Amino acid sequence: MHEIITMIRIFTSLLVGTLLISGCESQPVADTSPDEVLYFETLGMGQNGSVRDTLEVILKDESSLQEMLAKIRPLGPIPEVDFTQVMVGLIAVPTESGGYVVEVKSIEKTGDHITVNYEFATPGQDCLTLQALSLPFQLVIIKRSEGQITFVRTSKPYSCAL
Repeated sequence: MHEIITMIRIFTSLLVGTLLISGCESQPVADTSPDEVLYFETLGMGQNGSVRDTLEVILKDESSLQEMLAKIRPLGPIPEVDFTQVMVGLIAVPTESGGYVVEVKSIEKTGDHITVNYEFATPGQDCLTLQALSLPFQLVIIKRSEGQITFVRTSKPYSCAL
């Protein structure tokens, strides 16, 4: 009986060893870290406009910016933009009530791909909100770059409880 148990232990050890060795072969690991985190700064924000579809756009010239400014109502004046150095990102998300906020969290460049990560903050059930059409938006200036641009939205509820 003792010999059978010893043989089972040896077999189990060999099997586990073989599995460990075969599982430890070097596998290429995809590097998901960005090559560069792009600087950005808020240019304007607001809650009002005539847009009824979500906008996620990059504006690379003054005429495009002026066209979009005709559709949104920033809370204050928009400073002059040097489009030779920067471009403007605009994110606007129409809602059926107030209390929503759009906020760019980071802009990352990997190869020739740019990812604009933004948060769409939603009022929690304990919040009182204005029941009217709203257009939370944010305009940001971004270091001028070339490449394919993707917008990634995360939604996050917030609480109004004290």
